[in-house]
Amino acid sequence: MQYDVAAKVVVQHGKEAILRWFLGIDPEEVELIEELPQESVSLRRSDFPLWVRTKDGREQIVLFEFQTRWEWEVPIRLLEYHARFLLKYRLPVLSVLILFRRREGIEGVYEDESVRFRYHLIRMWEIKAEEVLGVGEIWLYPFVPVMECEERDILDAEEKIYESDLDRRDKADLLTALAIFSGFRGEEIVRELLRRRRDIMIESPAYEIIKEEGIKEGLQQGMLEEAREMVLRAFGVRFKVVPPDIEEKVRSIPSRTTLTLLLERAITCKDPDEFREALKIAMGE
Repeated sequence: MQYDVAAKVVVQHGKEAILRWFLGIDPEEVELIEELPQESVSLRRSDFPLWVRTKDGREQIVLFEFQTRWEWEVPIRLLEYHARFLLKYRLPVLSVLILFRRREGIEGVYEDESVRFRYHLIRMWEIKAEEVLGVGEIWLYPFVPVMECEERDILDAEEKIYESDLDRRDKADLLTALAIFSGFRGEEIVRELLRRRRDIMIESPAYEIIKEEGIKEGLQQGMLEEAREMVLRAFGVRFKVVPPDIEEKVRSIPSRTTLTLLLERAITCKDPDEFREALKIAMGE
């Protein structure tokens, strides 16, 4: 599923709530910066750059990058965005990575022989959904499925959105985003949300993503990503670090069957070179 679309829905509606909850920033005014391609020498862009003015009059740029899974180059992309917005707006820049899938052993810092860059890392799986539901930040409820939660928390979020005083179009957007993020939890809960609220979800432009074919495609992709993560996690537990060449090849494998076999090799191989040989065979090299 296109979780980036769901994230954009949430940011567009709830950018103030996101700033308050995740960063402790109480904004007076917030604007989503929409960049044109010709405005940058790079075709890449920050997912969601915000211009923020706080109640004490301070201005800054907050860059939000949403990632389904960890990739080694993400901090470098964030560094690029950080420098670009700093040069363009000449305001303090805060870079934020919101990571949905669990990945152990990472910190909010990138460092090499020349650069040390700190960014704000938000591990969504560590946030307790009941705490978000308890404080009533309704604009954050679509993120509940990627937090530490039970199915009842997702249904609670759905009920509270539906029964809220929000405009019907806003409800449609948030319920649809909730259903999309519920793809992390499996097909059954997505279907249950559709059964309960399809009548209102169809009013959201994002609904196209969760039509029947969208559910199947998204879940299949999610299971494939999970299989890749399991292989990399097993390798990392055994050898402490996953070399970039191995990570790149594992992430390019399109078959769960192949990944299942590689998971066994990641557990049993005697060293990284033996696993590299298994990779070559699996990829037909």
